Amino acid sequence: MVRSEQARTILAALLGTASFVACASSSSGTPSSSAAQWSSSAPLPIARFEAFGAVARGRAYFVGGITGVEGDIRTAEPSRRVDIYDPKTSLWTTGPDLPADAPKHHLSVTVWSDAIYVVGGFDGIIGKNGAPFVPIAVAYVLEGDGAAAAWRKLAAPPLARGAATAQAIDGRIYVAGGAANEGVPPYAQLDVYDVAQDRWSTATSMPTAREHVASCAVLGTMIVVGGWAGAGKATQRAAERYDPKTDAWVKLPDLPTGRGGLAAVAIGSTCHVLGGEDWSLPPPGTFATHEVFDVAAGDWKTDAPMTNARHGLGLAWLDGSLYAIGGGPSQGNSYTAIVEKLVP
Repeated sequence: MVRSEQARTILAALLGTASFVACASSSSGTPSSSAAQWSSSAPLPIARFEAFGAVARGRAYFVGGITGVEGDIRTAEPSRRVDIYDPKTSLWTTGPDLPADAPKHHLSVTVWSDAIYVVGGFDGIIGKNGAPFVPIAVAYVLEGDGAAAAWRKLAAPPLARGAATAQAIDGRIYVAGGAANEGVPPYAQLDVYDVAQDRWSTATSMPTAREHVASCAVLGTMIVVGGWAGAGKATQRAAERYDPKTDAWVKLPDLPTGRGGLAAVAIGSTCHVLGGEDWSLPPPGTFATHEVFDVAAGDWKTDAPMTNARHGLGLAWLDGSLYAIGGGPSQGNSYTAIVEKLVP
């Protein structure tokens, strides 16, 4: 991957640490000279998209989502599944299901102190029986490991929304963007959950309201990228950085490839952005694109694209490898169990 020498040093020092996060098109960023290639990894037990992921206790968790028969909305169902990948065994196992009243898909998920926080999302299936998605203002945390792992309910978020994004920074969880449903005006609101106090507050809103966004926590700040806005699901290129110390947002250079339903993960001082979809394109309208924002350099570069384009996927940085998990290979209702791995 192409990075500044400073960023290469940071990345090398961080190999072996973990972080997580959620159509072929090329990027206009600086090309990468990386020879790294994606390879196949153990597939998911059940194909699904619009799930989300987290890394805790040295393993990747793939939480919730939508599953069903490819292309048939009548079979689509919200999923309560939690699948856990162990890189030591290369096997997936099953964790505790999401609680019945928790959101199931288009989740906002993050990790603090090896606990996995789900802080809002959708339930229901849009278009099925004429019903829209249902935004759920419910939050849970998954604590413990193995047989002792269990979900615990938290104070309810102030806003019911799905397709938002969350990051944990210094004991607080920041939730930005999202919407009450697909194609309606999105939110710019930034809500803050204090882990120790089990209490919510509101901070300065994002400059650009959008849904189906992604984010990274880098150097104590939150970078929010891409997304959609409005009835036409117009793709957004906005990249904005929030500093909790100043409660202020700063505009960054735009994401080279506008898209929603993308996923992002932090690796050192870089934010890797992969996948996504664009409803203005003909089917499948999804992306394999891999773009990287280098905070030290202040610009975007391209990196090795995924072998399989998809949206609504999960990303995991685990034991020095980047995993791209599940997702949908075409716009809207589509599913894959594919997991790909990239070793920088």
